[in-house]
Amino acid sequence: MTDPTPVEIVHVAIDTLLEVVARSADDLRAFHDIVAKARIAPLPPFPRAAVATTESIVQNLRRIETELGEVLKALGLPK
Repeated sequence: MTDPTPVEIVHVAIDTLLEVVARSADDLRAFHDIVAKARIAPLPPFPRAAVATTESIVQNLRRIETELGEVLKALGLPK
């Protein structure tokens, strides 16, 4: 059995997570807007490496979504 984490440490961890998630959300929104505009423009050749990177990003975002769900569960909050 593990000892519970002190409340102060939990609050710092949550505050840090909120800050990082807020910045990431802003970055993802900006990225989304740029890519959405690119869809209507003629596309230059798209290198295979960019396709692989895109697939990696999607996998990482899915993993992050799962891990954030685990944090919510640990906090006793609904997803």
